[in-house]
Amino acid sequence: MSIQSSTQKTPIVDKGLDATVIKKLPGPPEFTEELHMRQETDGVLLESYLIYEPEHQATWFKEDQPLLGALDFDEKYQPFLERRGDWTYCALAIRHLSQEDAGNFSVNVRNKHGDKTNHVRLSMKDQNAPTNKGSIEPSFFRKPSSRQEGNKLHLECEIEALPRPDIKWYRGDVELTEQPDKYSFYRAIQQSNPNIHFVRLTITDPSQDDGGNYIVRAVNAVGEKDCTLALNFGGNPDDEENVPAKIYEQPELKQPDPSILILEAHVHASPKPKVTWLCNGDFVKECERKTAKLEQRPGEKNKWNATLTILKPSKSDSGDYKCSVKNKWGNDHTTFNLG
Repeated sequence: MSIQSSTQKTPIVDKGLDATVIKKLPGPPEFTEELHMRQETDGVLLESYLIYEPEHQATWFKEDQPLLGALDFDEKYQPFLERRGDWTYCALAIRHLSQEDAGNFSVNVRNKHGDKTNHVRLSMKDQNAPTNKGSIEPSFFRKPSSRQEGNKLHLECEIEALPRPDIKWYRGDVELTEQPDKYSFYRAIQQSNPNIHFVRLTITDPSQDDGGNYIVRAVNAVGEKDCTLALNFGGNPDDEENVPAKIYEQPELKQPDPSILILEAHVHASPKPKVTWLCNGDFVKECERKTAKLEQRPGEKNKWNATLTILKPSKSDSGDYKCSVKNKWGNDHTTFNLG
């Protein structure tokens, strides 16, 4: 694919959204459609629209890793988040396209009321590779996550595959079967892409006895893939080896003296989590004035202090700070507002 030697931004064409004005009450971001890919002369656009509301902020990820980009033509990744009439256009331009760009992309859009994530898978065809027309090996379009709803706990994920994969759930090495009073299964396909399969395991009345590693396995004629989600309900001293990263207490804002400001989050995780700090949607760059640390809490197994220290704080340091924590089993975040 040739790359244009131009300094102009990628031309973007509106897709003819309904021009009706939507009167939306204040609330979390709301996408009008799923992310989709659009080919451009020098790369691709991953794009969608949101119902307009001021002060949206967006962070893009590839395989759950944050992407760095700027509104600069020479950047590999060029994000867009701009108002268009009664809509907000949300897109990521990917330049200098290559096979390494294939993978799962997502964007997390947030405002003061909450956040919303949208996903898309970018597939690259190797023209020299043998073709297996119409087949897709199973891959996790969205990795397993859990959510509580009353007395039911849902474990759910999205899997891309063609032909339609067989899905099995396991707890440890034991395959789970449908039990009316305990386990139920559900699956559906994504309307805009029938190769994306939504699957769910529902656990009724979950307790500490249900803790452990849950595995979802997808198999079709092309291959198979599985992924693990660790459930830890707390209070079980024998289940401390695989703990999803979680903020377990109210975060603290400390100021030992006027020249030092400390943002501190308390994390429960095993293995040791990775910590990312953002301010107003941008990554916090460490320097002499700003330093981030992750330290184990004395005498507390698998518990950590994640801190961001700001020396000589000033008005320029104000904003919405986000501390994101992640390990192989799960992720969580908390926020701080510095006025």
